[in-house]
Amino acid sequence: MVVWGSLMANISDSIENFILDTMGDDDEIELSRNDLASFFSCAPSQINYVLETRFSFDRGFIKESRRGGGGSIKLIRVDMAEDGVINDIILESIGDELSARRAIQILARLKSEGVIAQKEFNIIKSAVSDEALSLPVVLKDRLRANIFKSVLLTLLKEKK
Repeated sequence: MVVWGSLMANISDSIENFILDTMGDDDEIELSRNDLASFFSCAPSQINYVLETRFSFDRGFIKESRRGGGGSIKLIRVDMAEDGVINDIILESIGDELSARRAIQILARLKSEGVIAQKEFNIIKSAVSDEALSLPVVLKDRLRANIFKSVLLTLLKEKK
């Protein structure tokens, strides 16, 4: 008897391994959710689950969704090991929530270490400010953490 959770884990593992094998040493790959779902005989929502849980920015990936045409997605691998400062910040310092004060402290550190310039500092500071995120505090800090991590990963990608 096969347990449903075990079956789902195996399908997820298979999808993840297939994507990683297809990606190989390349830093980018474009995939079609529908084609993958058809290939694995599963629902597109299973593909979405794998993409969300196994190819997140916490795991070193940036996802760019493209609407239409079967719902393609571009995965971009960011080698976080190349920049220990940003790696430490993303994986250890930020977490699931980030206050405006802490965000500014992290930005100041990045600026002082030459990872970002004053212009980038100002733009990111503005994007994650309390004024820009008009939500309840609990939601604001979660959204700020996600935006902040995503911006830092994009900066890493651009500096390659």
